[in-house]
Amino acid sequence: MKDFEIFDNKEARRFEATIAGQMAKVIYERNGTRIFLTGAEMSPALEKQGVLPAMLEKVMQEISAQNIRMVPTSKKVADYVRSHPQWKSLLAHGLHI
Repeated sequence: MKDFEIFDNKEARRFEATIAGQMAKVIYERNGTRIFLTGAEMSPALEKQGVLPAMLEKVMQEISAQNIRMVPTSKKVADYVRSHPQWKSLLAHGLHI
């Protein structure tokens, strides 16, 4: 499940993707050069299809492209970063998970 694009809805403060007619979201708060990833929401059907890790992969790529640092305050996001150490370089300085 990787053939979808995410949209950075800055007004709603979330990354969004519409997959099979359903909305998937990664919610954030920005503070200067830091982005706090506060949650991920999608239907159980999308989660079963493996959309969460695919969506978080795209979010990490976008954060990297924006050259900002992240603070994962959501357990789902923190667990993803723990299991994908290549993204730990995006963590805010001094943050270890």
